[in-house]
Amino acid sequence: MLRSRMRFVSAWMVGVFLAAGISLPGAVSAAPALDANYGVGSWIWDHQTYDRQECRFWKSFEIPRGVSVKSATLRITADNFYFVFLDGQPVGQGADWRVLIEYDLSQLLESGTHVLAVDVSNDFDVAGLLVGLHINLADGSVIEIASDDTWKIAPRNVTDWKQRTRAPAEWPSAKVLYPFRPEDNKQIYQAPVSQPVVISFWQRRWFQISTIILCVLAAACSLFLFSRLILKSRMERMVRRERARIAADLHDSLGGGLTQLVILGDASKRVISNGSVAVDTLDRLCDQTRNLVRGMNEAVWLINSQRDNLRDFASYLGKHAELFFHDTPVRCRFEIEKNLPALPCDISVRRNLFLAVKEAFTNVLRHSGATEVRLGVRQERNGIRIIISDNGRGFDPSAVDGEGNGLANMKHRAAEVAGTFGIQRGEEGGCTVTLGAPLQFKGSRKSLRKTSRTNP
Repeated sequence: MLRSRMRFVSAWMVGVFLAAGISLPGAVSAAPALDANYGVGSWIWDHQTYDRQECRFWKSFEIPRGVSVKSATLRITADNFYFVFLDGQPVGQGADWRVLIEYDLSQLLESGTHVLAVDVSNDFDVAGLLVGLHINLADGSVIEIASDDTWKIAPRNVTDWKQRTRAPAEWPSAKVLYPFRPEDNKQIYQAPVSQPVVISFWQRRWFQISTIILCVLAAACSLFLFSRLILKSRMERMVRRERARIAADLHDSLGGGLTQLVILGDASKRVISNGSVAVDTLDRLCDQTRNLVRGMNEAVWLINSQRDNLRDFASYLGKHAELFFHDTPVRCRFEIEKNLPALPCDISVRRNLFLAVKEAFTNVLRHSGATEVRLGVRQERNGIRIIISDNGRGFDPSAVDGEGNGLANMKHRAAEVAGTFGIQRGEEGGCTVTLGAPLQFKGSRKSLRKTSRTNP
């Protein structure tokens, strides 16, 4: 606080002489140069003074392009408290008007426009700000900035005044109170060297805005995908229910009707005398109806969504092989892996593999002349592998026409489910057909457990 009576009288005399138009050395407007010994300008303040006043002083300056700063020294003091900023970044603060505080700004300045801002607070009575900035450039030139009437006072309602490189015309100029007097400010304190504030890219506004936008877009995409997933899950549940309904209707209505036809045909044969033409006709009718019943049962098994698992698929293949070779001289042996898990097995996988297995059984029965066939089913990683081998006469796969014996059909059905097909002749005759396909996992672990409980 400038409570010195001598200073108050000096300020009063300066005001009187200025009002009278009398020139006093160093007491008129601010001196353009810094004090030769202390490197500061004149005491400046607002045009009005009152207790507990806050003044915001603003000054911009420019360092020529392409010229580096060799050294830069800032000396400052104020009555009572000040906070000094360079380009919006804090440099230091002080609270003793009798001591000049020196800051080294060499590391903070480079070519371009800069802003020096000082926020000063006063308790009561007369107050003031004293500033001097001396910059030595690499080309030998010097820039001096003194506290004078070229400084602007930023209004209290302006928030970005520390970063503005231009002052609006309505900002008032500072008032020069009186020149610097060495006898009042002989002490100089060198503050710690300030280091430039490094702002990382993630602290930049553009990065934060971009991150927010990306997060919003990611959230929108997640909601969209989640809604699609829910819709797909509901549609799959509806399809499974519809498949179960169709399978039940086929089994109950069509299956029951075909079974009645077989029963009626057998009953009619018993009534008609042997040797009649009608008996042969009824035999053919009953055989055709039984074939239709088997075909319908296969269709019902494929459609039934409760059978979409590996365990039921392997069990059905075994039952079909036993029934297929029942009335033939071919003996069927099974090498089905025990305790197969009830992993989901999509209908397309079951259908194509089942039809390929039927084609292989037909080839064994018609062309191989085998007396024994082996059916192997096992799980491999996330897939299934089926092996059908016989002890027949065998053949050379390379000499067989690709369109014959159903080999092309089996290869095509394996390819439809992204599977594999292979056929190999045994060393002692016979051949081995290998079919493989990946299992299509549909649903979560919860649905898998549900499938396991449904199909014990």
